[in-house]
Amino acid sequence: MDEHQLISLAAQGDDQSIAVLTKQYAPVMLKLQRDYFIKNFDHDDWLQEARLTIYRSAVKYDAQQLGSFGTFYRLLLKHRVVDLIRRSQAYKRQPDRDVLSLDLPTEDVQEALLVTHLQPDVTVHVRQVVAAFPLSCSRFEAQVFDGLLAGFSPEAIARQLAVDLAPVMNAVDRCHRKLKQQLAS
Repeated sequence: MDEHQLISLAAQGDDQSIAVLTKQYAPVMLKLQRDYFIKNFDHDDWLQEARLTIYRSAVKYDAQQLGSFGTFYRLLLKHRVVDLIRRSQAYKRQPDRDVLSLDLPTEDVQEALLVTHLQPDVTVHVRQVVAAFPLSCSRFEAQVFDGLLAGFSPEAIARQLAVDLAPVMNAVDRCHRKLKQQLAS
């Protein structure tokens, strides 16, 4: 069965066609999952959104006017992800339980920042990676990372280390990439 037939069947709600297209375009979803963070979204939630977007893409897709189905699907899924992020960050959806008092001791703030609603084994993995992370950094990156964990802004860290803001921002970016890579492994 060719892709156009699969798209037509998926537009009619055929579960098998949707499953085949979802599997075929899984790398698109996985890349977006790596690039974007949606609070309280796990892998199954991403798969569900991918399936729904495959269906919506198939319904709206017109091969005569639009480019490839893959490009159209990627665009719709990316827009859906951005919409979900925007919705999760809306002011009215910020529950009071996410408020953290700045009067707490630094250790309590760090502990509170590391508490998640994930499975215990995932939480342990995250804590281990964060605890060992400074060992994989340069001395400067480790200083910047410690400053960030202590709640300082990049500007405050730059003043504290007596350096320009640009190297601190570069270190923040490198730390972000390294930490993301280590958490994914």
